[in-house]
Amino acid sequence: MRKIYNILTLSVLVIMFTFIGCASHDTAKIQAYNQFAIKTAQVGLWNEAIYRWKQIVSIDPDNAAAHNNLGVAYEATGNIQEAEAAYQRATELDPDSKYFRINYRRCRLHIRRSGAESSDKTPKDEEQ
Repeated sequence: MRKIYNILTLSVLVIMFTFIGCASHDTAKIQAYNQFAIKTAQVGLWNEAIYRWKQIVSIDPDNAAAHNNLGVAYEATGNIQEAEAAYQRATELDPDSKYFRINYRRCRLHIRRSGAESSDKTPKDEEQ
């Protein structure tokens, strides 16, 4: 039953996204892509969510929330290095966001604990 509900929800979202996505204004596209990405992530379609958040970043490279959401999606798919880069960019764009900084620090801690730390880190990166 839950699977049918998820399929119906996703179908409605695809139809909604198709109509909203036709808007010419970038803000409307960004909002549509983001809502669609959130809904797909909620039903576990992480690759689709990544695709949509990447579209937002291509339209608005300075969208800190999209970079942060990409980080979440990358983590969910096991792409920890990509997640770290996305979180880092989000914190660069919005250094006052406690939420973005927490995600970035948590991801870096995960990398350190797993022993997969990238070799291009500088001591300054570790102090953040």
